[in-house]
Amino acid sequence: MTREHLPATRAAVAHQDRSVLPAGGLQRTSRLAALPLRHAVRTAAAATRLSRAAADQVAARTAEQLFGTLGELKGGAAKLGQAMSVLEAAMPEEVAAPYRAALRRLTDSAPPMPAEVARRVIADDLGAAFGPGWEERLVAFDDTPLAAASIGQVHRARWRDDRGAIVDVAVKVQYPGVGQALRSDLRQARLLARVMARLTRLNLSGLADELALRIVEELDYVREGRIQREVAAAFTNHFSQPLAEARAAGVLEPEGLTRVTVPGVYVATPRVLITGWLDGVSLSTLLDGRMDLLPAGWRELSPGDAADLAARLLSHAIYAPAACTGWMHADLHPGNFLLLPGGRLGMLDFGAVAATPGGIPAPFGQLAAAVLAGDGPTAVQLARQVGALAPDLEMDPRLIVELLHPIVATAATDNFTYSRPWLRGLMAHFAEPRFAPAVRNLTPPREYALVWRATLSAAALFAQLGATVPTRGFHLAYSPGFRDGILAAQGLPPQSDQTVGKAGAGV
Repeated sequence: MTREHLPATRAAVAHQDRSVLPAGGLQRTSRLAALPLRHAVRTAAAATRLSRAAADQVAARTAEQLFGTLGELKGGAAKLGQAMSVLEAAMPEEVAAPYRAALRRLTDSAPPMPAEVARRVIADDLGAAFGPGWEERLVAFDDTPLAAASIGQVHRARWRDDRGAIVDVAVKVQYPGVGQALRSDLRQARLLARVMARLTRLNLSGLADELALRIVEELDYVREGRIQREVAAAFTNHFSQPLAEARAAGVLEPEGLTRVTVPGVYVATPRVLITGWLDGVSLSTLLDGRMDLLPAGWRELSPGDAADLAARLLSHAIYAPAACTGWMHADLHPGNFLLLPGGRLGMLDFGAVAATPGGIPAPFGQLAAAVLAGDGPTAVQLARQVGALAPDLEMDPRLIVELLHPIVATAATDNFTYSRPWLRGLMAHFAEPRFAPAVRNLTPPREYALVWRATLSAAALFAQLGATVPTRGFHLAYSPGFRDGILAAQGLPPQSDQTVGKAGAGV
């Protein structure tokens, strides 16, 4: 990339910058508002007047419109689409099928911004960071983006590191004007939730509220680079304190911890993030059943074995950083995970993370253990302790246990098999009228909202994979609250020297 490639005038760039995405609140709102109406009209028409084949064609066209509108708007609109791509496993199959492919494309390939605009952002940020010699560091740059998502797009390039070595890198470039667009979308968060609610039949106002609170943090690439460096340590330090404590209690973490890779960070400026290059394919490739496109170490496996391995590595990617570094990935869509040669998993994009200082919050694990033990009074006490249940509200302990048991039952035995029907059944369970008082009165504290989002997204990914996962082993290894709760239920003191269950062969 040279200066001759850059636009001739800043006026030309400013015009191109404005064309990257619609930022005006009125313009974005009008396009977003049309989505639920169009979906409702087309779905009704397909159901009442058209043949099955014609109805499928209408649904496919609607899915393409959904991809196009959310992708072009980017910002919070595309974030919603990415969330929908994960949670589509909870939709009824006749609703989900036409949308699956279109929504999943939002995790990998939203419509990109012009190359000239991306180059200008890079020149401005790297010029500020390295001075006029920055072009000697970025020695090659591919104008065609490899991925374009909600906040920015990724290009392949070559970078001269501090030792003078030339390395392959991924350059993430933020869309100009995306901050304004995000803030516009935040005012429409509940409207966006209505789109997804039509497809899932779920109450998603909490997700929309959390999106409004947290999404602006994703604009800070300097923060993201710092967190990415910290998370990478979770997969290289074999003797972290949380795992040492688990092993002292006789628990070995499931196999695969060191097979998760987080690319190193070379540069982090406000709008440009340069990281090491990972050669792999998106997790979407496996979800779509394209086994022939998987790298070596994956394609030799049966689809079921590949799904089980992916889910096991995903579990490490989710829980190890939360326990060992204080950060939990909260944007668990397929585009953020790569299947790498040798049966490894690459983990990307640390803009949306839940802060878990001190590790996974102990009350989460303690509550799960209490529910598994059928201990309603302790479950109610823990709900009050964390602020999920007001002190003056009375709650039937048996109702709490019945409500939460299906989700924590994934850790009741050594292995649990997730599926789309299981997830749909779980959502239907929560919507049962008899649980309405509990659902209405249980309000997860704001500081735990992203953790809940990550936990639900993980279950949705496992369901899409149809994977069998040693979920109990992961909770015993990474959640001290769960481990101590299980020990207590067995009448043993916390961190007992006795073995409470081995979940695998270790690293």
